[in-house]
Amino acid sequence: MRTSGLAISATFALAVAQMSFAQRAPEPPNARPPSVETVTVSDAELETFATIYADLLDTADKFEAELNLAQTEEQAREIQGRAQTESLAKIAERGWTPERFNNVSNAIQGNPELTDRALKLIEKK
Repeated sequence: MRTSGLAISATFALAVAQMSFAQRAPEPPNARPPSVETVTVSDAELETFATIYADLLDTADKFEAELNLAQTEEQAREIQGRAQTESLAKIAERGWTPERFNNVSNAIQGNPELTDRALKLIEKK
């Protein structure tokens, strides 16, 4: 997979995976902020992440063409909904939740060595 295309598609893939969280009810104003935990990513988790990520990139590519052809806002929302549904299914196929995917993604983004390893794995997919 091309590295330049990887960066562009990555944004879309992660956005699709995170959309389900945007639809949750907001926390009450007096709720405690979530604790910041250090997430350790095993080699197996990194491999699974890379596989899911590659699947999400394929899904993003598939729906990007359709989205570019959408003629109305309603069509665009319908396409985005299908993209989200398929993306969530891709994550679930590997036994992960969107939250787990996002936690591992955040851990990878926060660690340059993990980022390099993840990119190499994703490029092999």
